[in-house]
Amino acid sequence: MTDFEKRIAKGKELEKYLLNYLRDNKIDYFLTGYENLIASNNALESLHYIKDDKTSAFIRYYPDFLVVTRNKRGGKISCLIEVKNSTGIEYECYHSYMILKDKLNVRILLFLKNRKLCMVEELYFIEIPEYDRIADMKIPIKDGVWKTPRNMNREDYNTYITAYRDAGKYTSGCSFAFIDFNKTRFYDLSILRR
Repeated sequence: MTDFEKRIAKGKELEKYLLNYLRDNKIDYFLTGYENLIASNNALESLHYIKDDKTSAFIRYYPDFLVVTRNKRGGKISCLIEVKNSTGIEYECYHSYMILKDKLNVRILLFLKNRKLCMVEELYFIEIPEYDRIADMKIPIKDGVWKTPRNMNREDYNTYITAYRDAGKYTSGCSFAFIDFNKTRFYDLSILRR
């Protein structure tokens, strides 16, 4: 099993954990994410490679669950939850969540590998050096936290991808940042039962 396949399997396990919690606690939910779309293979493949910042990004990065729960006054509220079995987040994904939050006033929560929730706007990221030890080269960094290998020239980018493949590591080559699990505020799943 490749590194990527292991990550996918652990992500499914994490999603199942959340799903069981929602069911066991009778919390109303919808499965909503890209992975749950029923479509032809060509449609999903095409959507993945369309280069627009509106429709395709909105669909590809739409969170996995819509959860409907009660607030402290007994009224119903909803939030979107993305399950991420990762220590990092892609820039486009983060940006899409922030658009949902800022422009549409939607609550976005991430359910991470520590089996805790966090609000997307409360994420902290680890500052990273330009030098990448696996690829043995400098990688462009945006705002001190976003690793942006696709900003390299084609030859350097291919060297970067090859170094990761040769090391048995998976990288999509997308811009991403590592989540600071020490500074980010986390919430127990029990907050969904209010």
